[in-house]
Amino acid sequence: MKTFRILGMALVAVVLGFTMSSCENDDDEVNPYKDYPQLIVGKWFSINPNASLYTVYGLDKSYYQIGYAPGNGWRERIGTYEISDNKIIRKFVDGDEELTSTYEIVDITADEFVYKKDADADNYVHYRVKEQFDIKGNYSYLNSVARVVPAEGKTALQLPEGILFNGENTIPVESLNGERIIDASKAFFADATFAEDGKLNHTMNGEAKVKNYTLNGNNLVFNLYEGSDVYKINATSFPDEDGDRLFIIMPKQAAWIGGFVSIIEEQNEGKKFSEAQIAELEKEFMETFETFTVILSLSKK
Repeated sequence: MKTFRILGMALVAVVLGFTMSSCENDDDEVNPYKDYPQLIVGKWFSINPNASLYTVYGLDKSYYQIGYAPGNGWRERIGTYEISDNKIIRKFVDGDEELTSTYEIVDITADEFVYKKDADADNYVHYRVKEQFDIKGNYSYLNSVARVVPAEGKTALQLPEGILFNGENTIPVESLNGERIIDASKAFFADATFAEDGKLNHTMNGEAKVKNYTLNGNNLVFNLYEGSDVYKINATSFPDEDGDRLFIIMPKQAAWIGGFVSIIEEQNEGKKFSEAQIAELEKEFMETFETFTVILSLSKK
């Protein structure tokens, strides 16, 4: 009898185990999207000849996207998101308008996020940003997009007293346009090497330059001027899915004014900006522009 009881208990355990396993499998079949809310959290990018987008989906349901895409043009969106089965719903403010966009999720894996507007639309493919990578290598300029928007009511950048630009004590905001920034980026990264010793070696207008740089995760910092730590650009950087390209996103920051200081000083022969004047100019720059962002794409040689 004791043996029968033991066998009976073992049989019940097997049946229960089988039943629980079957339930788990049934749950997967009932909800194949149950892992989507966890998988989507993180940083993603989609950069190609037609679009340059960087997106962050937070664990707290926050949503941030910056870049350029056909149709909507330049965008910088801050909002929230939610996932319902195989739908992702994003809510954000565009200008004075509150918008909601809904997409069908095709698939999310550890490295790839594929979605589309509807069943008949083309797929959008985004890749997860590598948060640790080796930046060392020789690069050349591939393409870029710049967004320069003055703050409301601002038409010119006020210069410190006694400093002139084209004979005026101000610089019109249209003189600091995106095309000027793109041209400067082309020249800066035409032939650039991130070396192992923390040096950024590049050629600027035919002249070899050596700058310092640091990379901490995706945070890239590099000097604008050789032998000077006064102007440092802070950027978000990451490679593409194959490691063939390097993307650099540079938001508005006071260091951008460093790119114009030398030009202004050339027009004011014999005059150099004091520390107080530089601080004044940086403050004015940050107040003059609402957006001053550049997204660069470099090709690894």
